[in-house]
Amino acid sequence: MDEHLRSFLQGLTISLDPVERFRMTVGEPDPWQVELLRTDPAQNEQDRMVLALCGRQSGKSTTCGCLAYDDFSVGKTVILTAPSLRQSTELFRRILEFKNTDPFCPPIVRQTQTELEAHPRHGGRIVVVPATDQARGMTADTILADEACFLDEDALTAFFPMRKESGRIFLLSTPNLREGTFYDTWTSDKSVTRITARSIDIPRRRAQVEFDRRTMSEMKFRREHLCEFIGAGTPLISWETLERSSNADVRALELA
Repeated sequence: MDEHLRSFLQGLTISLDPVERFRMTVGEPDPWQVELLRTDPAQNEQDRMVLALCGRQSGKSTTCGCLAYDDFSVGKTVILTAPSLRQSTELFRRILEFKNTDPFCPPIVRQTQTELEAHPRHGGRIVVVPATDQARGMTADTILADEACFLDEDALTAFFPMRKESGRIFLLSTPNLREGTFYDTWTSDKSVTRITARSIDIPRRRAQVEFDRRTMSEMKFRREHLCEFIGAGTPLISWETLERSSNADVRALELA
């Protein structure tokens, strides 16, 4: 096949499917990443707001970067936020990985450590800010919040009105306490899309999960890898003790 034709077809493929963009830049995505990348409000209204509850090092920041750049590549404005400037800067580095592997990257007129802007005829723009910043007044087609469970509530909800009427919101996080916007929405009956990515279900994470199982406290392991919302206190009876005290093969006693 002609080299130019191959390049054109590759660019066309990744522009139509963010999963192919992920494969080209990172490698084969996990099933939960495929589900998240292919959310589409035009096909499912629930996808206007997507919540992803993710285990530690499951790839959520990389997925954020793919989502952000994919929307940018078709002329959309994207706002990403994270709890700190360091995390926001790291998010932007993930975005640049996808930019640098895109054979049809839009013409860039401005690039800083936290912002990417295409030529006006294209219209794409990405702004990455820590949630402590005053970002009021901006509007965006896509809003992504990384580690949403750890964001200040006022700061997080201040981003919601920035969404254009046709836009969408992504909240990705490892669990924290049983409180806050993410937890309240996750446990509610609201019509949103919910995706779970437990570290123990991801084969490439198996070695690290087993190491953490041996070295972490039970509470921390359940939060970080089992994606459980755990309170701040210590339980009277541990989960492992409860598991060992039950037997699914024994029928329950029935008292006449």
